[in-house]
Amino acid sequence: MNARIVIGANYGDEGKGTVVAHLTKTGTNVLNVLTNGGSQRGHSILTKDGSMTFQHFGSGTCYGADNYYSAWYILNPMQFVKEYCELIVKPIHIYRDPRCRWSTPYDAMANLIDEEARGRHASCGMGIWMTIKRYGSMPIMLFDDFVKNEDRQYAYLESVKSYYENFMEIPTKWKDTWDSDILKVHFIRDCQIMHSLTKPADVVTMNSYDNIVFENGQGLLLCDTGKDTEDTTPSNTGISYALSMARQMGIEDITAHYVTRPYLTRHGDGHISNEISRYALSSDILDDRTNHYNEHQGMFRYGELDITELHNRITDDAKGVNYVLDVTHCDEMDRVKEFKKEFAKVNTYDSPLI
Repeated sequence: MNARIVIGANYGDEGKGTVVAHLTKTGTNVLNVLTNGGSQRGHSILTKDGSMTFQHFGSGTCYGADNYYSAWYILNPMQFVKEYCELIVKPIHIYRDPRCRWSTPYDAMANLIDEEARGRHASCGMGIWMTIKRYGSMPIMLFDDFVKNEDRQYAYLESVKSYYENFMEIPTKWKDTWDSDILKVHFIRDCQIMHSLTKPADVVTMNSYDNIVFENGQGLLLCDTGKDTEDTTPSNTGISYALSMARQMGIEDITAHYVTRPYLTRHGDGHISNEISRYALSSDILDDRTNHYNEHQGMFRYGELDITELHNRITDDAKGVNYVLDVTHCDEMDRVKEFKKEFAKVNTYDSPLI
Protein backbone atom coordinates (compact mmCIF):
# COMPACT_ATOMS: atom_id res chain seq x y z
CA MET A 1 0.00 0.00 0.00
CA ASN A 2 1.26 3.50 -0.77
CA ALA A 3 0.03 7.00 -0.04
CA ARG A 4 0.21 10.01 -2.31
CA ILE A 5 -0.67 13.36 -0.72
CA VAL A 6 -1.69 16.10 -3.17
CA ILE A 7 -1.21 19.60 -1.74
CA GLY A 8 -1.72 23.05 -3.25
CA ALA A 9 1.51 25.02 -2.91
CA ASN A 10 0.02 28.52 -3.17
CA TYR A 11 -3.47 30.09 -2.92
CA GLY A 12 -5.40 27.19 -4.44
CA ASP A 13 -6.38 26.73 -8.10
CA GLU A 14 -2.97 25.21 -8.84
CA GLY A 15 -4.26 22.11 -10.64
CA LYS A 16 -4.65 19.61 -7.78
CA GLY A 17 -7.56 17.94 -9.55
CA THR A 18 -5.35 17.24 -12.57
CA VAL A 19 -2.68 15.57 -10.43
CA VAL A 20 -5.21 13.49 -8.44
CA ALA A 21 -6.90 12.35 -11.66
CA HIS A 22 -3.53 11.38 -13.15
CA LEU A 23 -2.50 9.40 -10.06
CA THR A 24 -5.85 7.61 -10.08
CA LYS A 25 -5.83 6.91 -13.81
CA THR A 26 -2.36 5.38 -13.64
CA GLY A 27 -3.02 3.47 -10.40
CA THR A 28 -5.20 0.53 -9.41
CA ASN A 29 -7.62 -0.07 -6.53
CA VAL A 30 -7.54 3.59 -5.41
CA LEU A 31 -9.14 5.21 -2.39
CA ASN A 32 -9.47 8.99 -2.88
CA VAL A 33 -9.44 10.70 0.54
CA LEU A 34 -10.89 14.20 0.81
CA THR A 35 -8.55 15.37 3.51
CA ASN A 36 -9.68 18.78 4.67
CA GLY A 37 -12.04 21.71 4.08
CA GLY A 38 -15.42 21.00 2.55
CA SER A 39 -17.46 21.57 -0.55
CA GLN A 40 -16.07 25.07 -1.00
CA ARG A 41 -13.33 23.35 -2.96
CA GLY A 42 -13.74 23.24 -6.72
CA HIS A 43 -11.21 20.88 -8.29
CA SER A 44 -11.55 20.68 -12.04
CA ILE A 45 -10.16 18.35 -14.64
CA LEU A 46 -10.31 18.80 -18.39
CA THR A 47 -10.73 15.98 -20.84
CA LYS A 48 -11.24 15.86 -24.58
CA ASP A 49 -14.96 15.61 -23.83
CA GLY A 50 -15.12 18.71 -21.60
CA SER A 51 -14.52 19.73 -18.01
CA MET A 52 -15.62 18.25 -14.70
CA THR A 53 -15.53 20.06 -11.36
CA PHE A 54 -15.55 18.14 -8.09
CA GLN A 55 -16.54 19.71 -4.78
CA HIS A 56 -17.94 16.97 -2.58
CA PHE A 57 -16.19 14.12 -4.41
CA GLY A 58 -12.56 13.34 -5.16
CA SER A 59 -11.09 14.21 -8.54
CA GLY A 60 -10.19 10.54 -8.99
CA THR A 61 -13.87 9.60 -8.99
CA CYS A 62 -14.10 9.72 -12.79
CA TYR A 63 -11.40 7.02 -13.00
CA GLY A 64 -13.04 4.63 -10.58
CA ALA A 65 -11.68 5.72 -7.20
CA ASP A 66 -13.74 5.11 -4.09
CA ASN A 67 -14.17 8.13 -1.79
CA TYR A 68 -13.48 8.73 1.90
CA TYR A 69 -14.33 11.86 3.91
CA SER A 70 -11.78 12.36 6.67
CA ALA A 71 -12.64 13.68 10.13
CA TRP A 72 -11.39 17.09 8.95
CA TYR A 73 -13.79 17.26 6.00
CA ILE A 74 -17.09 19.11 6.49
CA LEU A 75 -20.07 17.34 4.96
CA ASN A 76 -22.72 19.25 3.03
CA PRO A 77 -25.67 16.91 2.36
CA MET A 78 -27.36 19.23 -0.15
CA GLN A 79 -24.21 19.62 -2.24
CA PHE A 80 -23.49 15.89 -1.94
CA VAL A 81 -26.88 14.92 -3.41
CA LYS A 82 -26.72 17.56 -6.15
CA GLU A 83 -23.26 16.47 -7.23
CA TYR A 84 -23.91 12.73 -6.87
CA CYS A 85 -26.84 13.02 -9.27
CA GLU A 86 -24.61 14.79 -11.80
CA LEU A 87 -21.71 12.31 -11.67
CA ILE A 88 -21.24 10.28 -14.82
CA VAL A 89 -19.05 7.76 -12.96
CA LYS A 90 -20.22 7.20 -9.38
CA PRO A 91 -18.00 5.70 -6.67
CA ILE A 92 -18.88 2.13 -5.77
CA HIS A 93 -18.01 2.82 -2.13
CA ILE A 94 -18.22 6.13 -0.26
CA TYR A 95 -16.98 6.20 3.33
CA ARG A 96 -17.05 8.94 5.96
CA ASP A 97 -15.46 9.35 9.34
CA PRO A 98 -18.32 9.30 11.89
CA ARG A 99 -16.83 12.41 13.49
CA CYS A 100 -17.26 14.56 10.36
CA ARG A 101 -18.84 17.94 10.99
CA TRP A 102 -21.75 18.79 8.71
CA SER A 103 -23.29 22.01 7.44
CA THR A 104 -26.94 23.03 7.34
CA PRO A 105 -28.59 25.49 4.94
CA TYR A 106 -28.54 28.06 7.75
CA ASP A 107 -24.74 27.93 7.89
CA ALA A 108 -24.55 28.63 4.17
CA MET A 109 -27.13 31.42 4.23
CA ALA A 110 -25.50 33.03 7.28
CA ASN A 111 -22.21 32.90 5.41
CA LEU A 112 -23.69 34.73 2.42
CA ILE A 113 -25.48 37.29 4.61
CA ASP A 114 -22.24 37.97 6.48
CA GLU A 115 -20.26 38.41 3.27
CA GLU A 116 -22.85 40.84 1.92
CA ALA A 117 -22.72 42.84 5.14
CA ARG A 118 -18.92 43.04 4.94
CA GLY A 119 -19.07 43.94 1.27
CA ARG A 120 -16.29 41.55 0.36
CA HIS A 121 -15.56 38.66 -2.01
CA ALA A 122 -13.72 36.14 0.13
CA SER A 123 -15.93 33.09 0.37
CA CYS A 124 -17.50 30.36 -1.73
CA GLY A 125 -20.73 30.75 0.23
CA MET A 126 -20.81 27.15 1.49
CA GLY A 127 -20.83 28.07 5.20
CA ILE A 128 -17.51 26.49 6.19
CA TRP A 129 -16.40 29.15 8.68
CA MET A 130 -19.92 29.44 10.05
CA THR A 131 -20.16 25.69 10.61
CA ILE A 132 -16.85 25.61 12.47
CA LYS A 133 -17.79 28.53 14.70
CA ARG A 134 -21.21 27.02 15.43
CA TYR A 135 -19.65 23.72 16.44
CA GLY A 136 -17.69 25.58 19.08
CA SER A 137 -20.68 27.52 20.39
CA MET A 138 -23.70 25.23 20.67
CA PRO A 139 -24.58 21.57 21.34
CA ILE A 140 -24.11 19.51 18.21
CA MET A 141 -25.40 16.23 16.81
CA LEU A 142 -23.34 13.69 14.92
CA PHE A 143 -24.60 13.18 11.38
CA ASP A 144 -25.68 9.59 12.09
CA ASP A 145 -27.61 10.67 15.18
CA PHE A 146 -29.42 13.40 13.26
CA VAL A 147 -30.58 11.02 10.53
CA LYS A 148 -31.60 8.23 12.88
CA ASN A 149 -33.54 10.41 15.36
CA GLU A 150 -36.42 11.67 13.24
CA ASP A 151 -38.25 13.09 16.24
CA ARG A 152 -35.34 15.48 16.91
CA GLN A 153 -34.57 16.68 13.39
CA TYR A 154 -36.85 19.71 13.22
CA ALA A 155 -35.95 20.81 16.74
CA TYR A 156 -32.25 20.60 15.97
CA LEU A 157 -32.59 22.63 12.78
CA GLU A 158 -34.62 25.21 14.70
CA SER A 159 -31.82 25.43 17.27
CA VAL A 160 -29.29 26.10 14.51
CA LYS A 161 -31.59 28.72 13.02
CA SER A 162 -32.04 30.38 16.44
CA TYR A 163 -28.29 30.31 17.04
CA TYR A 164 -27.76 32.68 14.10
CA GLU A 165 -30.80 34.82 14.88
CA ASN A 166 -29.29 35.59 18.29
CA PHE A 167 -26.50 37.66 16.76
CA MET A 168 -27.46 38.26 13.11
CA GLU A 169 -30.31 40.21 11.57
CA ILE A 170 -31.79 38.31 8.65
CA PRO A 171 -32.32 40.71 5.72
CA THR A 172 -35.78 40.89 4.20
CA LYS A 173 -34.68 39.33 0.92
CA TRP A 174 -33.56 36.21 2.80
CA LYS A 175 -36.55 35.85 5.14
CA ASP A 176 -38.82 33.67 3.00
CA THR A 177 -36.09 31.11 2.42
CA TRP A 178 -34.75 31.37 5.98
CA ASP A 179 -38.17 30.68 7.50
CA SER A 180 -39.26 28.04 4.98
CA ASP A 181 -40.43 24.70 6.32
CA ILE A 182 -39.98 23.26 2.83
CA LEU A 183 -36.27 23.98 3.17
CA LYS A 184 -36.13 21.77 6.25
CA VAL A 185 -38.02 18.99 4.47
CA HIS A 186 -35.63 19.05 1.50
CA PHE A 187 -32.57 19.19 3.70
CA ILE A 188 -33.68 16.24 5.83
CA ARG A 189 -34.39 14.28 2.66
CA ASP A 190 -30.88 15.03 1.37
CA CYS A 191 -29.40 13.94 4.69
CA GLN A 192 -31.27 10.65 4.41
CA ILE A 193 -30.05 10.11 0.85
CA MET A 194 -26.46 10.88 1.79
CA HIS A 195 -26.69 8.59 4.80
CA SER A 196 -27.95 5.73 2.61
CA LEU A 197 -25.14 6.16 0.08
CA THR A 198 -22.24 6.45 2.54
CA LYS A 199 -20.79 4.16 5.19
CA PRO A 200 -19.27 5.29 8.50
CA ALA A 201 -15.71 3.99 8.78
CA ASP A 202 -12.39 4.89 10.33
CA VAL A 203 -9.53 5.40 7.90
CA VAL A 204 -7.44 2.72 9.61
CA THR A 205 -9.97 0.13 8.37
CA MET A 206 -9.25 1.06 4.74
CA ASN A 207 -6.52 -1.57 4.38
CA SER A 208 -7.93 -3.28 1.29
CA TYR A 209 -6.74 -0.55 -1.09
CA ASP A 210 -3.43 -0.62 -2.97
CA ASN A 211 -3.23 3.14 -3.45
CA ILE A 212 -4.42 5.92 -1.17
CA VAL A 213 -4.59 9.38 -2.78
CA PHE A 214 -5.14 12.18 -0.27
CA GLU A 215 -6.64 15.25 -1.95
CA ASN A 216 -6.13 18.45 0.02
CA GLY A 217 -8.26 21.53 -0.49
CA GLN A 218 -6.98 25.10 -0.89
CA GLY A 219 -3.22 25.85 -0.69
CA LEU A 220 -0.31 26.47 1.69
CA LEU A 221 -0.67 30.27 1.50
CA LEU A 222 -4.25 30.02 2.80
CA CYS A 223 -3.45 27.92 5.87
CA ASP A 224 -5.63 28.46 8.95
CA THR A 225 -4.65 31.19 11.41
CA GLY A 226 -7.77 30.79 13.55
CA LYS A 227 -9.19 34.07 12.26
CA ASP A 228 -11.96 34.60 9.70
CA THR A 229 -10.19 36.81 7.17
CA GLU A 230 -10.11 37.05 3.40
CA ASP A 231 -6.53 35.72 3.45
CA THR A 232 -7.09 32.33 5.08
CA THR A 233 -9.24 29.23 5.11
CA PRO A 234 -10.35 27.45 8.33
CA SER A 235 -8.21 24.39 7.73
CA ASN A 236 -4.63 23.17 7.86
CA THR A 237 -3.88 23.08 4.16
CA GLY A 238 -0.50 21.34 4.42
CA ILE A 239 0.66 17.79 4.95
CA SER A 240 -0.26 17.33 8.63
CA TYR A 241 -3.74 15.79 8.41
CA ALA A 242 -2.96 13.36 5.60
CA LEU A 243 0.38 12.38 7.10
CA SER A 244 -1.31 11.61 10.41
CA MET A 245 -3.87 9.38 8.69
CA ALA A 246 -1.28 7.60 6.54
CA ARG A 247 0.80 6.78 9.60
CA GLN A 248 -2.28 5.55 11.48
CA MET A 249 -2.75 3.13 8.60
CA GLY A 250 0.83 1.95 8.90
CA ILE A 251 1.78 3.18 5.43
CA GLU A 252 5.52 3.59 4.93
CA ASP A 253 5.57 4.45 1.22
CA ILE A 254 4.44 8.10 1.37
CA THR A 255 5.05 10.79 -1.24
CA ALA A 256 3.75 14.35 -1.11
CA HIS A 257 2.88 16.03 -4.41
CA TYR A 258 3.04 19.82 -4.12
CA VAL A 259 1.20 21.43 -7.02
CA THR A 260 1.82 24.82 -8.60
CA ARG A 261 1.38 26.68 -11.83
CA PRO A 262 4.42 28.60 -13.18
CA TYR A 263 2.66 31.69 -11.81
CA LEU A 264 0.38 32.57 -8.89
CA THR A 265 -3.42 32.65 -8.97
CA ARG A 266 -6.15 33.25 -6.43
CA HIS A 267 -9.80 34.12 -6.08
CA GLY A 268 -11.30 36.83 -3.94
CA ASP A 269 -10.23 39.96 -2.11
CA GLY A 270 -7.29 38.58 -0.13
CA HIS A 271 -3.61 39.36 -0.55
CA ILE A 272 -1.72 37.94 -3.52
CA SER A 273 2.04 38.40 -3.83
CA ASN A 274 3.45 40.25 -6.83
CA GLU A 275 0.04 40.77 -8.41
CA ILE A 276 0.07 41.44 -12.13
CA SER A 277 -2.40 41.22 -14.99
CA ARG A 278 -2.62 37.97 -16.89
CA TYR A 279 -1.56 39.70 -20.10
CA ALA A 280 1.49 41.33 -18.54
CA LEU A 281 2.49 38.01 -16.97
CA SER A 282 2.58 36.13 -20.28
CA SER A 283 0.77 36.41 -23.57
CA ASP A 284 0.61 32.60 -23.66
CA ILE A 285 -1.64 32.24 -20.61
CA LEU A 286 -4.97 30.99 -21.83
CA ASP A 287 -8.37 32.21 -20.76
CA ASP A 288 -8.94 29.91 -17.79
CA ARG A 289 -11.60 27.34 -18.63
CA THR A 290 -12.50 26.41 -15.06
CA ASN A 291 -12.12 29.62 -13.05
CA HIS A 292 -14.44 32.47 -13.91
CA TYR A 293 -15.87 35.47 -12.11
CA ASN A 294 -18.51 34.57 -9.57
CA GLU A 295 -20.44 36.80 -7.21
CA HIS A 296 -19.05 35.18 -4.07
CA GLN A 297 -15.32 35.04 -4.88
CA GLY A 298 -14.88 37.88 -7.34
CA MET A 299 -12.27 37.96 -10.07
CA PHE A 300 -9.63 35.32 -10.78
CA ARG A 301 -6.32 37.08 -10.16
CA TYR A 302 -2.69 36.50 -11.12
CA GLY A 303 0.75 37.11 -9.66
CA GLU A 304 4.43 36.41 -10.33
CA LEU A 305 5.70 33.26 -8.60
CA ASP A 306 8.94 33.44 -6.61
CA ILE A 307 10.39 29.94 -6.95
CA THR A 308 12.80 30.32 -4.02
CA GLU A 309 9.92 31.28 -1.71
CA LEU A 310 7.94 28.35 -3.11
CA HIS A 311 10.81 25.99 -2.27
CA ASN A 312 11.07 27.35 1.25
CA ARG A 313 7.39 26.93 2.12
CA ILE A 314 7.29 23.42 0.66
CA THR A 315 10.36 22.22 2.56
CA ASP A 316 8.95 23.78 5.74
CA ASP A 317 5.71 21.84 5.26
CA ALA A 318 7.05 18.51 4.01
CA LYS A 319 8.41 17.50 7.45
CA GLY A 320 11.05 15.18 6.03
CA VAL A 321 8.64 13.22 3.83
CA ASN A 322 9.67 12.37 0.26
CA TYR A 323 8.08 14.92 -2.08
CA VAL A 324 7.88 15.98 -5.70
CA LEU A 325 6.83 19.23 -7.35
CA ASP A 326 4.01 18.95 -9.89
CA VAL A 327 3.92 21.94 -12.25
CA THR A 328 0.75 22.39 -14.30
CA HIS A 329 0.09 24.78 -17.23
CA CYS A 330 3.69 24.43 -18.42
CA ASP A 331 2.66 25.23 -21.98
CA GLU A 332 1.61 28.71 -20.82
CA MET A 333 4.97 29.69 -19.32
CA ASP A 334 8.25 27.81 -19.75
CA ARG A 335 9.96 27.83 -16.34
CA VAL A 336 10.84 24.14 -16.08
CA LYS A 337 14.61 24.78 -15.95
CA GLU A 338 14.09 27.26 -13.10
CA PHE A 339 12.04 24.75 -11.13
CA LYS A 340 14.62 22.02 -11.66
CA LYS A 341 17.34 24.22 -10.19
CA GLU A 342 15.44 24.40 -6.89
CA PHE A 343 13.69 21.01 -6.78
CA ALA A 344 15.18 17.53 -7.12
CA LYS A 345 11.99 15.96 -8.52
CA VAL A 346 9.69 17.82 -10.91
CA ASN A 347 6.70 16.49 -12.84
CA THR A 348 5.28 18.66 -15.59
CA TYR A 349 1.81 18.98 -17.13
CA ASP A 350 0.52 21.20 -19.90
CA SER A 351 -2.78 23.06 -19.46
CA PRO A 352 -4.77 20.45 -17.56
CA LEU A 353 -5.94 17.82 -20.00
CA ILE A 354 -6.33 14.28 -18.69
